[in-house]
This record gives sequence, C-alpha cells and structure tokens, in this order.
Amino acid sequence: MEITLRQLKAFVFVARTRQFTAAAQQMFITQSALSTLVKELESTVGLKLFDRHTRRVELTEAGARFYTQAERILQSLDDAVSDLRDWGALRSGRVRVAASTVISSGLLSPAFKEFKNRWPNIRLVLHDVAEEEIVDMVLRGGVDFGIGTCNELPAGLEQTPLFDDHFIALFHRGHPMADKEYVAWKDLEGLPFIALAQRSPIRRLIDGALHNAGIELNIVNEVSFATTVLSLVNAEIGVSVLPMNNHPSLPAFDLVGRPVIDPIITRRIGIFTRERRSLSPAAEEFAAYLRRFVGHSLPGHRQIRDPGRPADGQTTFNTEPIGTNPDRGLEPPARPKVDDTGTLRPSARAGCFDRTRGRQ
Repeated sequence: MEITLRQLKAFVFVARTRQFTAAAQQMFITQSALSTLVKELESTVGLKLFDRHTRRVELTEAGARFYTQAERILQSLDDAVSDLRDWGALRSGRVRVAASTVISSGLLSPAFKEFKNRWPNIRLVLHDVAEEEIVDMVLRGGVDFGIGTCNELPAGLEQTPLFDDHFIALFHRGHPMADKEYVAWKDLEGLPFIALAQRSPIRRLIDGALHNAGIELNIVNEVSFATTVLSLVNAEIGVSVLPMNNHPSLPAFDLVGRPVIDPIITRRIGIFTRERRSLSPAAEEFAAYLRRFVGHSLPGHRQIRDPGRPADGQTTFNTEPIGTNPDRGLEPPARPKVDDTGTLRPSARAGCFDRTRGRQ
C-alpha cells in the first residue's frame, strides 16, 4: 500500500495539534475517519507514530523523525501549487521570442514595453537573430515562438499570420532615383544591388517573384542583416530593397525609401509555433496581445484577420497598386504622395492606404 496525500495530511495535522478532535476539524472530516487514516499510515510504514493518551497524543521517536520530512513535503506541494496558480494567472512566467533585428526593434521593443506595464512579473526574453534562423529555433524548442517570414512551412511547425508587409527601394539621397515617387523592379536592373543572403526567406521570396516576372538584378553584395544593407547603401556601394518595416531606420542612415511596384511583392509576417504543442499561459497571452498590438500600432501594414494560410501554403504575391478597402481587400487607388522614408501620405481619393495615419 502506498502513502496517500490524505494520510500524510492527517499525520501532520495530528502532530501539530496533538489532538485527534482538533485535527479532524481542521481537515473537515470525522474523528473516526482521521483515526483510520493515521492507522493506515502506521500500517504502511510498519511503525507506531503516536503514543495515544486520554486527552492528548504525543509523537513517538519514529513519528518525530517522520514529522519533519512530512511537513516539508506538504509545504513543497503547497508552494508548487501556489506557483502554478501564479503562473496560470500571469503573476509569474517567462516568454521567449525569436525575431529578426528589424522586427525586434520596430515591433517587439514597443510591444514589450506595453506588455510589461500590464504584466510586470512576466519575464520577456528576446532572441534577435537572422531571419533564416528563426524557424530552427522554434523547432528545437529554444523559444516559445518566432516571428518572421516562412515561404515553405516545414513539418512540425504551425503559423498564425500577423500582418502583410510590402517592400521599398533604398537609395542614398543623391541617387537619381531618389526623387521618384515609385520605383518599378525593372528600373533596378543593371544597378549595383545589395541583396540579403540566399538563405534568407526574404531573398527567396524576392527571387521567386522576379523570376516569374523575368527580371534579373545585378547583385554585387550579399549580406545577412538589414542594418548591413542600410550601411552599404549609405556608403553608395549600391541600391537595395527591404521590407517596409525598415523605414523607421532610414533617417539614421540618411537614406530615401520608395515603394517598389510592378510587381508589388507582399510578404506575410507570422507567428511560428511547434505543431501540437501548447504555449504557456504567459506565451499565449503575449501572442494574443501582439496580434492586438499590431492592429492599433502598425497602421501602415495590413493586419491578417483570417488565421488560415493560402491554400498552397506559399506566401502570395500581390500585383495590385498599394491600396486597401477593409471589406473588399486590395484595390487599385490613385497613387498617393510618398515621403523620403517610403511612407505613404494621404491621398485625395477615398480608400487609399495612409501608412502614417491609417485608413482615409
């Protein structure tokens, strides 16, 4: 026979009160039921734990020896249950997230700040890595989830779409194309081009779209990080194209950004989690919070309302001019004005997408 939790509690309560009557009241059971539990425990350990007197009981030497350990076990169990309840109620916990340096600085840093204001005891751990490393970190279990782009979702991974992002062409301020409102991909042919490394999901997305369009770039450098791209363009080594969420960094590098069209390539930013694995309460809360945060803090991006992926599981290409209608999806608007960072300003036509203030 194994020792049960009720037997252990009965022993400790009697040892504390030195009375069966008081111990039974604290356990909300009858005195006879309590006596049975203590006798079962003594039978299991094969030793007498109490010397029983008329009005009081005393611990035997074996009972005194056992009491210290039994009380410690019950206290540890209470602490474990209390900790678990705190964890479930978000009074404690940890969230580990992997994302690119751009997503980390532009999206997660302000999101972390707001989340910590509400849940100060949740520890947020950020791994800023090259985009191609995110999926592997999630699959290995090194993080709770990752945020980025994945053109071909590997086995064992699930994706919840977060928002869609477009691309901007990058030039130093003296470049002849810096004054254009829009740049076609065809305009970039022949120019020295700074590209992300071939293993980058962004690079693979661009290569696939341009191959379909019959456009070939003159790549002179391949680098791993967006900040390196910005530095090389600033040094006038070449031009480049990066996702629109890089535009807050352009002033620091004295660069100009212009929306790229013909075709407009859309990349989908998603939250990656391991398949059939539950997130902790803290990670689940932060993922849900992040979806809300994107909705009100990134008005320049199209938030994904339908959690499903495209039927073929691939990132889709949108070849329509930039514009959106919340009910009808993308629609061709009049082309609005653009500032030096590639941010779209309000258009005179209704329905155009204003990346500074939201929908017009």
